[in-house]
Amino acid sequence: MIKNSSTPCARLASLVLVLGGVAGCESAKAGTPDPLQGVVEYDDRVLGFEVSGRVAAIAVQRGQEVEADAPLVKLDDTLETPVRDLRAADLAGAEAQLRLLKAGARGEEIRASAAEVAALQSQEDILDKNLKRQQTLLSQGALSQSTLDDTAAQLRSTSERRRAAEERLLALRNGARGDEIAAAVARVQGAQAALAAQSARLTRYALRSPAPGSIVDVHVETGEMVAPGTPAITLADLSHPFVDVFVPQARAHELKVGDPMQVMVDGLTAPLPGRIEHVFPKTEFTPRFLFSEGERPNLVLRMRVRVDDPEHVLHSGVPAFVTAAQKLEPAAQS
Repeated sequence: MIKNSSTPCARLASLVLVLGGVAGCESAKAGTPDPLQGVVEYDDRVLGFEVSGRVAAIAVQRGQEVEADAPLVKLDDTLETPVRDLRAADLAGAEAQLRLLKAGARGEEIRASAAEVAALQSQEDILDKNLKRQQTLLSQGALSQSTLDDTAAQLRSTSERRRAAEERLLALRNGARGDEIAAAVARVQGAQAALAAQSARLTRYALRSPAPGSIVDVHVETGEMVAPGTPAITLADLSHPFVDVFVPQARAHELKVGDPMQVMVDGLTAPLPGRIEHVFPKTEFTPRFLFSEGERPNLVLRMRVRVDDPEHVLHSGVPAFVTAAQKLEPAAQS
């Protein structure tokens, strides 16, 4: 006859085994930290113009991948280009004037001025001799005083013209004064600054990509007038999304910047790699105005995990579960 009952010692041994198994399971669960939860987000940039104008061309469309410095949108600059050309002409004129001052007078000009001085000197010598003869004739009563006065006036005029020509010749030989060259240099620098400012303004009429990324949205249309600061393009880095997770204060010491992490979302067969990029300096608390002993375990520290997603399988707003890479179990097929 088979007995269904057992002795008290046997029942006690069975109970110990059951309790030991349960305790082992609970211990195993307790030894595995829960995944940190967050939401997938992207670093996006809303790009706009610094100047106003009419949209002339749009070089990209939604979903397009672009490289750094790629053209995105262009405004009509037909009114600004002639101003740039005018500034360039002003600079060319100022530089030419400076070169002339530094080069000094040409040899032909100096020789011509010297010849003018020699001619005036000859006239002055002739008039001086005539004046002396006329003075002799006047003393003999053979010449009137008015004729002598006319010759003396011509001699004085010729002498003044000769001295003026000599000063011009000296100025040609000495070249430009330092102040004249300094003024010419200042005019060149002013023209250069004006041209640089206008050229820089023209670059503002072309919107270019500041970094590689994906075109998330195009906010303007061809022919549309835009004002400074109006959103034109939204650019996002879809290859490197991030997840902000909230680590309980008691576990904060386990993680630090640079630690490898793995990110899992619903629908993926394998986690994506990532690293802790930033630990926010202030703890957060929900609710924030309670600091009782019962609520202190709710203090958390925000950490940002940067994810490598070259295939762009993640989407903004999707819940994500983050675990330290060395502790992550292989993900099951979804």
